[in-house]
Parts: sequence; structure tokens; C-alpha cells
Amino acid sequence: MVLSITKSARQFGYVIWSSKTDAMMKQLIGSSSEVSVNLNGLSIGVKSVDWKYHRISIGYKFTRALPETAKVYKLSFHDNVLEVEASNV
Repeated sequence: MVLSITKSARQFGYVIWSSKTDAMMKQLIGSSSEVSVNLNGLSIGVKSVDWKYHRISIGYKFTRALPETAKVYKLSFHDNVLEVEASNV
């Protein structure tokens, strides 16, 4: 699944999706309230899934450190771990 990195997502440290893609996220990670997250290969621990506001907090220190050329998050789910890769494509 590919999600764009918005200005607020980068500033406040979130992976944000729209309500239109909510069903796709539930298909990807299930309807659990917590998920282990790896960001660009680095394990950042267990994070809460905020289904009401369609977001997962990964920490603003990580998202602000991403290069400006990174425009999208590529999400995949393997072995109960959400893999988040910041990419420019």
C-alpha cells in the first residue's frame, strides 16, 4: 500500500490515511489497536493505531529526519510487523 507523506504527517510524526483507504488498512493490518512498526528497516517499537483519526504515530523525530525528497510511505505487513518505507516514488 502506498500513502503520500503530507506536510502535517511529516511535522507531527504520523502515517496518515484517508477514510476512503480505511478498508485497505484494515485488510493490511487487521483491526488491531497496536502494531509493531519498522521504519526504513529500523524497529521503532509497538505503536497505537488511531482508527478514529486514521493514523499511526511513529514519532516526529523520525519523520522530520526523512529527506525532503521522500514523498510516499510504502507499507507492507509481514510477521505481525508493519514495514514502513519512505520513498520518493
